[in-house]
Amino acid sequence: MHDGALLVVGLSIELDEECYSLPADEQERCHSQSKLHFPTEVDLCGFVTFSDKYVTPEFLESLQQDVQITDNPLLLRYELGNPAGLKTQFCVHENLKDTSYEVVNESDLWSQFIYVRLQTKIPLTCELQTDALSEAMLLLRKKLAAGMVCFHFPKSSVYLMSSEAENGLSGLSGDPTVGELCSVSGDADCNQSLSEGCGKVKGKKKCSLKDIDVLSVEMLLKSTRDCNVEYPNKCAPVIQHVKRNYKCVKTFIKVDSLSMVHRNSQVVRLYAVLVDSLWRNLKLAENSFLEQLLISKGPSPVVSSPEPYHFFPQGCGHFVTIMYPKKKPDFELDKERCLLHKVLALPQDRPFFRRGSAHIFANEVPANAPLINVHEGLNSTVKDGEVSLVQGTYSYHHYRQDRIDDNGWGCAYRSLQTIISWFRWQGYTEHPIPTHREIQQCLVNIGDKPSSFVGSCQWIGSTEVSFCLESMLGITSRILSVNSGEEMGNLGGELSFHFKHDGTPVMIGGGVLAHTILGVDFNKNTGELKFLILDPHYTGGEDLQVIQGKGWCGWKGVDFWNKTAYYNLCLPQRPRCV
Repeated sequence: MHDGALLVVGLSIELDEECYSLPADEQERCHSQSKLHFPTEVDLCGFVTFSDKYVTPEFLESLQQDVQITDNPLLLRYELGNPAGLKTQFCVHENLKDTSYEVVNESDLWSQFIYVRLQTKIPLTCELQTDALSEAMLLLRKKLAAGMVCFHFPKSSVYLMSSEAENGLSGLSGDPTVGELCSVSGDADCNQSLSEGCGKVKGKKKCSLKDIDVLSVEMLLKSTRDCNVEYPNKCAPVIQHVKRNYKCVKTFIKVDSLSMVHRNSQVVRLYAVLVDSLWRNLKLAENSFLEQLLISKGPSPVVSSPEPYHFFPQGCGHFVTIMYPKKKPDFELDKERCLLHKVLALPQDRPFFRRGSAHIFANEVPANAPLINVHEGLNSTVKDGEVSLVQGTYSYHHYRQDRIDDNGWGCAYRSLQTIISWFRWQGYTEHPIPTHREIQQCLVNIGDKPSSFVGSCQWIGSTEVSFCLESMLGITSRILSVNSGEEMGNLGGELSFHFKHDGTPVMIGGGVLAHTILGVDFNKNTGELKFLILDPHYTGGEDLQVIQGKGWCGWKGVDFWNKTAYYNLCLPQRPRCV
């Protein structure tokens, strides 16, 4: 909520069937758990109904109890036959009053809001028992909420010590907004994106998730206390000593929390927001510890420190933060992921919450790393065409990267690397991007090539790419063949279906050249077709302006393909799993 207006950014579903099968205390945790995964300031503001039979006096009464962000909960009613689709109403004194609404697109949303990212480590030492751990975490949260923390904005001399406008803010005068603070701090994440493809500069339109503004925050914990304030009556210290054997956990809780804040919000209001985000992160960490203790029963329970990850599933509308135990592999976390898919009404046939698909912020990208999603911002020109694109994230691999001069022979190797990067980014695999030599060794190991192939400069084609995908990742592929470049014009429907159904990059090899197809723009009535081509033959640096401006990634017509050359296309198939 900002300036008296509600902004609905997503929805979650109450999983009554899953929760009611649990004990009473677990039921409560199940219903409240989803909020902990959301950015601070994203709270329950109302309900969506698809049938009027649910709108009963009892339901309207429960609205007031369940919704805390506003005194007038919002009811979104989807009505069949209603041209508008949605009917919006506020619940006022258990009566419904119609209200108007407008749809805000993602670019406008990202230009209005800033994500405030708090990162710190908090020490924890306690007995490794459920009761002792819960008590220690409760005391820790109380300590942090009692004014024992101060927040610092890196690359500036701005400190936030309380929510009092008069003396809580140091380094800024007046009553500044979060947007003004972002400008003053000079935070890299507030002023540049993962790449400069969309020109993330103030005043310009933000065109992708990479352009979301992120304001970094550090936390300082007060080590001492003011005895005159907290203990006015002096007394001798009392020490209680209990001698017994017990197992202790001593670790640092890694805090990495997000808050979704309007850039016109006052900075002093951030103190309460950041304390709330600390509370959510620590509660997630506590739940992770308790779940591990529940599973690891016995005289010597084993737990590992939970690590926070941020995800932004397509269509979700906001970040989702999850704490995964450090030593627990992804394949043992499918139950937790499946539950989150259900809560957020996400598809059950593709992963969104594996470690590999966690969001990478701008300041975490290594220098000279391969650029990401270099096609974003490019528009096709097919009249009345339907655009079907690669789904998700990939890295652009091309000639002369990784200090390897493969100019003239390594284009298919680079296309394979781009495809494997897609499976890594989506969380399907943790297999590292293979080198040229590792690709060659793989083909030797499966019996496709002789041992002399390793270390050579010999080409590979679409079939070799499919062999490597199956051997390295367990991914199957479809192979399409055409006799000439002119026949590529007949593949509009086939490729359009692939990008809608599987969404993986397509490797195409023909003659002596290999490319990667990232999408098609196809008019099925006229047959006009364009291909979004990612060219691995580029030999320059990681400069998106050059890559897009010079056509190394761009839309090409059917005449791009050699009329006298045959082509094989490798279409990797997306596994159906979470």
